[in-house]
Amino acid sequence: MQNPQQIEAKAEAQHRTIVILWFGILMSMFLFLALTLYVPNQTPEPNTTLGFVFIALAFMVVMASILIQRRAVQRAIEKRDSAMLQTGYILGFALCEFAALWGVIDHFVAGSRYYYFCFVLGLLGM
Repeated sequence: MQNPQQIEAKAEAQHRTIVILWFGILMSMFLFLALTLYVPNQTPEPNTTLGFVFIALAFMVVMASILIQRRAVQRAIEKRDSAMLQTGYILGFALCEFAALWGVIDHFVAGSRYYYFCFVLGLLGM
């Protein structure tokens, strides 16, 4: 049986890990955005249809991220399992970063000027 100090220290360490991962993924999303701002795309004619497909994919990924996070939090509360809570948050953060990657792909492949919507969706999902 663990004493309350050990339980509190473990919970604090897991919280600190989640915050560090959140901050790291948030910074990587800003680096992706900076990449798209400073490196011009090479497409001669923007393909807005493909750009909207990438935005729709980013939207679906962020919605999946929110659902996965909520479900993991509910299960973690039911089972009193903090590791499941941490896994849910990490998966959610990674999927939101994937939405930002759709923005990078949109910028370089489709040349759409609306690529930043993918970044906004990813940041809102975080």
